[in-house]
Amino acid sequence: MKIGDVAKQLNIPPSTIRYYEKRGLLTPPARVSGQREFDKTALLTLRFIQLCQTAGFSIGEILNLLEQFMEDSSKHGRCQSAVVSKRKDIRKQIDELEKMDAVLAELTKCRCQSIEQCVTYALKKVV
Repeated sequence: MKIGDVAKQLNIPPSTIRYYEKRGLLTPPARVSGQREFDKTALLTLRFIQLCQTAGFSIGEILNLLEQFMEDSSKHGRCQSAVVSKRKDIRKQIDELEKMDAVLAELTKCRCQSIEQCVTYALKKVV
């Protein structure tokens, strides 16, 4: 499968695929008549990368996860610690965002005449 076909199937630009190759996330495929020829393994790896990005993993974290899979393919649960850690980070971010939202919700109700009144009003409501 050519890079354009892979890009179209995964709804990503070909430049993204080249970037993943450059970063080491994807093994450069064999070339046929000078063009990249992607196999099912490359497609699966790209889908794994998309899944990880959707879950909030950075490129560096995804590279680490891929390396763990390559080290020992028979080992079960090799991503568990990274997944648990990422969930913990995301839960913390959710908590922080909920606090921000609560403050903003109160500030939308603020009709104060001074900064002091505004701070006092908002702090009473959210803290």
